[in-house]
Amino acid sequence: MNEDSKFQVRPLYLQVRDAVLERIKDGKLRPGGLLPSELDLHRELGVSLGTLRKALGVLENEQLIVREPGRGTFVRSHHAGRALDRFNPVRGADGTPLRGQVKTGKAKLGSPRNWERAALRLEPGDQVVRFERTRYVEERPYAYELLCLSDRRFPGLAQRASIPDELEELAQAWGVLVARAEGKVRAVAAPPAAAAALSLSDHTVVLSLERVAFDTDDNPVEAMTAYFDLRNEYCRLEMR
Repeated sequence: MNEDSKFQVRPLYLQVRDAVLERIKDGKLRPGGLLPSELDLHRELGVSLGTLRKALGVLENEQLIVREPGRGTFVRSHHAGRALDRFNPVRGADGTPLRGQVKTGKAKLGSPRNWERAALRLEPGDQVVRFERTRYVEERPYAYELLCLSDRRFPGLAQRASIPDELEELAQAWGVLVARAEGKVRAVAAPPAAAAALSLSDHTVVLSLERVAFDTDDNPVEAMTAYFDLRNEYCRLEMR
């Protein structure tokens, strides 16, 4: 089959990337599951091995698949621990992501504030699910997070008895793939709730992160405001 006969408009390797991604999104390829071999995919999609490998390289860079030499290529499973590495900017003195204790408050359903409505691109009448999370290292609280998600996109989340500690693990439970996040970092006086959670005096200066995460279609998934009391730790920023 001629390569141009099946995929048009976008660069061919991106069309192949989209075709594989659709299988992941619709559940035909499950988290942790093995992808068909490159030979099988190249025959099925009617593209060259070079084009297929370029497409798989894009998915790997997006951290949606994992290549394991000698075993094959797998859909990335966003379980606790591995998911922490990707969207957590805080690193310990040795440069590794902090893996301390996490306490998550009860989720509550409510009406969106103006910034939440804009960040999550909500429609009139949409409600949001909010919850708080505090992270600890060696029993010292270092991060206080306020999280907000669309109830329409995550139905039933407000009724969950427990909520996954990491964004990707939570999103995966609803069939959502998180592709990227963007945010603003600034130094601010800790608001009362953050000061209390971090065991600080009111108005202590802390690091604030306002972050919005997006899925593979560039639709917003989660809006978060976090406050950090960093001592030996630091925030890592990647610039591309």
